[in-house]
Amino acid sequence: MIVSFRQGGGFAGLIWGCELDTSTMPAGEADALRGLVQQSEVERAGSIVQSRGRDVEVYEIVIRSGDREHRVRFDEMTLPEGLEPLIDFLRVRARPAPPR
Repeated sequence: MIVSFRQGGGFAGLIWGCELDTSTMPAGEADALRGLVQQSEVERAGSIVQSRGRDVEVYEIVIRSGDREHRVRFDEMTLPEGLEPLIDFLRVRARPAPPR
């Protein structure tokens, strides 16, 4: 499973991101990521981005497993509570990323 994460917006407008591949991560971290993805039910979620404010954080998660890909986008106002632990896990591993 490969999980890509991007976070943008906020007061400074910085973009952060990471791409985590469970096949190359330490086993404990990979297990934790798989557990958080399953617990969050992100693969059943649809995108919800409502806010247009400049200072609102926007999160994008892309999960690739085999030939399947699931992409969701949320802002900090519409982020489902069940996704918060996954977002926290990804944010810790995120680094500055170039804009698209």
